[in-house]
Amino acid sequence: MSLKKEAFYLLRRATSRSMRQDLKSRLWRLRLKCAPLIRVWNGTFSTAELELEIRRHLPDDFDILMVHCSYNSLIPMYRDDPGKLLKALLRITGPDRTLAMPAFFFGTPEKYHLDYYRANPLFNVRRTPSQMGIASELFRHLSVVLRSLHPTHSVCALGPLAEELTRSHHLSSAECGPLSPFGVMARYKTVILGVGTEYYRSLTQVHAIEDHMGPDFPIPRECEEPIRVTLIDGAGRHIPYVMSPPLSRKFVLRIERLTGFLPPGALTVWKYKGVRLYCVEASEINRALGAAAASGKTLYIAA
Repeated sequence: MSLKKEAFYLLRRATSRSMRQDLKSRLWRLRLKCAPLIRVWNGTFSTAELELEIRRHLPDDFDILMVHCSYNSLIPMYRDDPGKLLKALLRITGPDRTLAMPAFFFGTPEKYHLDYYRANPLFNVRRTPSQMGIASELFRHLSVVLRSLHPTHSVCALGPLAEELTRSHHLSSAECGPLSPFGVMARYKTVILGVGTEYYRSLTQVHAIEDHMGPDFPIPRECEEPIRVTLIDGAGRHIPYVMSPPLSRKFVLRIERLTGFLPPGALTVWKYKGVRLYCVEASEINRALGAAAASGKTLYIAA
């Protein structure tokens, strides 16, 4: 495993979320100060050049493009703004395919994930922001975009399959189960694309098999008091919802182990002028992790 991956997991174990946020802010300021040197080292690129690079790695016949994007990681090499980046992604999918992006919300550094919703049991599909980067938030604000109803793992979508992707997320307590966008994506030819982010930091699809198998998944869930949340949909209706408990905290997820489960070539990882990218099909992830879990193997290791 690379030094960068090991450092990522070490920081996750040894620091609080607020500490990691502070470190990210410091690294961002340092990156801006060193921008001229970074540009000399990596070169620069426009939206058109990035679009061409992405198209080179995508199949011609996909149904859904699910994009995890970190705009900040494109800076200072990328010469355009996030609005132009979003337009490029919309061009890549076109009118006959569906673009999806995560619109996750996990609260604040002080009260994160389940702790946040214990104290603030309300999710508003129109007002709760996406914390998955500026491109995701811009996408969420488009009037034609649909968003699924889930406190932490909502997904935004635009295109022919957008309604199917987003309509049933709230009908199950499983955040990534068969009724979620992640379940739907595995039933179509869905390409998951990472732009400016590593797969081991952003590939949410790995959780789909956990929720699909339920109690048959080798890692048990915690026995905790259920968290009850009110979801407010686009029409202003209040919908009661019960969040699923997390998997046992005796185990930690190591997504970098995914390459040992997937067939060769299923996951493509590359760099373009200093920007990290990856792509993989959702069905490949479900198929590989499902077969592994059936024999007791998972991406989790003992904490």
